[in-house]
Amino acid sequence: MMINTIPAWLKTVLKITIGIIIIGWLLFRFNPKDIIDALAGVQISLLIVAVLVYAITLLLLSLRWRFILRQMSYHVPVLVTYQGFVAGILMSDMTPARVGEISRPLTIRDRVPTHAGLGSVFLDRYCDFVAIFILGCGGLLLLSAAHSPGLLLMVTAFLSIPIILLTAFWVKRSAVLNLVHIFRMPRLSSFATDLGEAMDALSHPALTMGSSILFTLFIWTLQSLRLVLIALAAGFVIPIQELIFIQPLISALALIPFSISGLGFVEGGYVAVFAQYGVPAAAGLAIALLDRVLTVGFHLVVGFRYALRTVGK
Repeated sequence: MMINTIPAWLKTVLKITIGIIIIGWLLFRFNPKDIIDALAGVQISLLIVAVLVYAITLLLLSLRWRFILRQMSYHVPVLVTYQGFVAGILMSDMTPARVGEISRPLTIRDRVPTHAGLGSVFLDRYCDFVAIFILGCGGLLLLSAAHSPGLLLMVTAFLSIPIILLTAFWVKRSAVLNLVHIFRMPRLSSFATDLGEAMDALSHPALTMGSSILFTLFIWTLQSLRLVLIALAAGFVIPIQELIFIQPLISALALIPFSISGLGFVEGGYVAVFAQYGVPAAAGLAIALLDRVLTVGFHLVVGFRYALRTVGK
């Protein structure tokens, strides 16, 4: 009961503080001078290429969302979906477990009804969850030699939760809706209804979702390429063929609700993984922080204007 009496702003401050504390601990755990040296020696040209790769990555992800909207009979211009998609990620950068992305439909509410937009976003995210699970299982196999089977089993179970829930809703929707109504949770019930309507609005749902998931698997190659380029800018070579399977596991750390957008947890994950490829801890943290700054900076530049549409909504 005490948790429910804590003001929302205070919860946000606490979660930001947790992330900053973790980052601060990492900074002082390693030699700060080594971190500064790693940042000072980066090749700016490679960072620019990394940002361009990220711009293309987000364009492809926004096209996936636009494809889902088209299958629901909503036709939205490419530029609008691109800016709206980036704005949604910007909102997720400022919220725990990236829940801020559910505000994405508000960026296109003048073209798509909010309830339909919300359904499209969760179908869009479903593709991400499935791709993360598929690639993450491969990553767990790569990491199995260095970590206990129990830990890997726990991670697998964590990754499978959203897939199981959404798949159950897809296959046994009436039963899930009845269960939701039993618990008398109006917001969850409204969301379930919107999601169900979005599923019903899809033309060729199996083909739509199947092709979107395959497309997402390809996009993770670009996500990994961005990290490889940032590491290369700092003077380190990381094999992309392995990072493709491991990076989704690290990205899943952003879903941990104890800090804003996984701040601190994601960076710590990168430090641990990069160390397996001979990257010193200080340099690994520098690469992780560079990635955070570049991606969030891009979200601000491209999505800030559209993100303002969600304020007060």
